Amino acid sequence: METSYGTGDLGKLFFEQVFDPIAVYRVNPGPFDLDKVMYLDVNKAYEKVMKVKREQVIGRSFAQVWPNGEARWSDLIRACVTRRRAARSEGHSPSTGTYLEAMAFYLPPDRVAVIFFDQTKWKAAASALQDSQEKLRNLAARLTLSEEQTRREIAADIHDRVGYSLVSLLHLVRELKARSSDDESRELSRRCQKEIEGLVEETRTLIFKLSPPVLKDLGLNFALETLAENIFTPLGIGWTFQGDDDAVTALPVDDEICVLLYRMTRELLINITKHSKAKHAAIRVRRGQGKIQVIVEDDGVGFVPPSLRTEGNARTGYGLFSIRERLLTIDGQLNVLSEPGKGTTVVMTAPRMLGRSDE
Repeated sequence: METSYGTGDLGKLFFEQVFDPIAVYRVNPGPFDLDKVMYLDVNKAYEKVMKVKREQVIGRSFAQVWPNGEARWSDLIRACVTRRRAARSEGHSPSTGTYLEAMAFYLPPDRVAVIFFDQTKWKAAASALQDSQEKLRNLAARLTLSEEQTRREIAADIHDRVGYSLVSLLHLVRELKARSSDDESRELSRRCQKEIEGLVEETRTLIFKLSPPVLKDLGLNFALETLAENIFTPLGIGWTFQGDDDAVTALPVDDEICVLLYRMTRELLINITKHSKAKHAAIRVRRGQGKIQVIVEDDGVGFVPPSLRTEGNARTGYGLFSIRERLLTIDGQLNVLSEPGKGTTVVMTAPRMLGRSDE
């Protein structure tokens, strides 16, 4: 027996046995109207999910069966018929209490088949995964801020205890050297003085690496400029820094935002020295309506930017992925522009104040 939608018994068997709801419609000629979309057949799964009986729908129009139907599914049929090609839609279905994905297929000359997939569990899993990712991002942000606080405390302890003690010891050795009456004592004092001076310098460097005082005392612009000086200049990489004018620089930025941007910029600058083979780099800071941007550019080898949703290689992957994740926790974003042989531009955008991306 030939059916209206398949090819004999095999088509009928498939239609009835498949677990997903299927409906087949005939679309009467003329301008599209739901009153012209007539039910030809539905399978058992359609009856179960849609809570209808086959004999109640066959021969009736879509508009008659679903006078207050969900617009998503009628729009799907309309798109399939008017475009004469497959169409897709998905969303929560109040009438079934599930999250459905539907595919509509045009069957010339005048028929449409729609198959529905219950994606409720998948949607719940995706939502749970998204929630977990959000929690991980928030945890990463809190860990970064907690790490910075710890760095500041350690740096302050080193400065107040070790630093002052070394400076006091240096003064004593200098005084001892001045009072020494024989060459051997003066030479020993000179060597002690040199060693202590080296320790004082190393202590200052360690304090700066732990938590640069300029970030808190003089602001983000000066801290980033000092950072570029310390990273690029010893390696012979040319660099420039451009900040906003004084009026714009006066726009407030939360300390936590400054810390995050400083740490992420440091990662980018180190990345340039390790991978880009750049001869010149540029750092720019822009403050705007509720937002702040830090832009890092280099004239290095460049690369093909990967999807930042997944980790990649050392040059392009985890570092940028990690930065993106941290920015997302504060409603920020990361944009990467690069081509092989044409350098790289990385734009980090963050709200100036935590909890607000606009003012």
